[in-house]
Formats: sequence, structure tokens, C-alpha cells
Amino acid sequence: MASVAKKVCVTGAGGFVASWLVKLLLSKGYTVHGTVRQPGSPKYEHLLKLEKASENLTLFKADLLNYESVHSAILGCTAVFHVASPVPSTTSSNPEVEVIEPAVKGTANVLEASLQAKVERVVFVSSEAAVCMSPNLPKDKVIDESYWSDKDCCKKTQNGYCYSKTEAEEQPSTLQKNWA
Repeated sequence: MASVAKKVCVTGAGGFVASWLVKLLLSKGYTVHGTVRQPGSPKYEHLLKLEKASENLTLFKADLLNYESVHSAILGCTAVFHVASPVPSTTSSNPEVEVIEPAVKGTANVLEASLQAKVERVVFVSSEAAVCMSPNLPKDKVIDESYWSDKDCCKKTQNGYCYSKTEAEEQPSTLQKNWA
């Protein structure tokens, strides 16, 4: 993807990984729409100090659970890097409700908004927890998208960041049909 006049969106732009991605994209000449919770917050000043940020970075107030706020940030972009995910500050008492459900709904909103905005490419950044929590994980092979964390193992270890293929398959298939 050539960088000249390309506009991209980075969800969760203020996070550690996303901040580095924003820095890289700006350095390559991209115009970046970054989603954050509160654009004027001092928490995001580091983004505004990045080289080329004053010309090529716009921070959008977005709540991934609110489709319209996500859609407004994605509109006009040719690519979306979906990096945002719920990160509880303490151990979650109900990870399925407090972490997994919002992550799935937020991702569905990003995908639907990307589809409606005719985005060319969506890159979903996940956690290694999506594939590493399994008692049967092979030690002698490269782990790829064919491996998924075991749902029961995640529940037993109370690891709310584990997403299993089963949960992804339980979601409505509307997006899968539209993107096929």
C-alpha cells in the first residue's frame, strides 16, 4: 500500500503498541485517524508530539461499543488497524462480560464500519493469549492462525484475554457473509 495521500485509522491509538504504529505510519507519510477515549486528555500528548502529527494526525473520540463514533473515525480511510481492546485495571470478576463481550462487539463495530466505508484492508491486532492457552499446544511447531486457546483452560486459569475459535464462531455471521 503506497503511503502517498493514504488515510488510515488506528483504533486505541494511545496504547503502547498502537502508539508505535501511529509513529511508524506518520513517518511513512500516512494521514492517521487515531481513536482514543478523550482526545484532549494529557494521556495522549505523546501522540501530538510525534513528527508530522500536527499535519497528519487527527484524534477522534471513539467508544468501540458505539458504532457511530467508530464509523466517523473510519470514514474516508483506506485501511484500519484495529489495535484497541478492553484492558481492565484489575482482575475481572466476570471476564466473559467485562472483557470478551465488549471486545467482540467492538471488533464487530470496527468491521461493520469498515465495510460500510469501503475500506480496502483491515488489520486486526490480537493478543498472544488468543493462541497460547492450551494444554495441547505443540512445543516443536510454529503457532499460527490454526491454533486457538482452549476455552476451558482460559476459564480455569481465569484468563479473560483468551479468545477461542468457538466464541468467534458463535457470533452472527453477517460480517462473514459480507466480507466473503
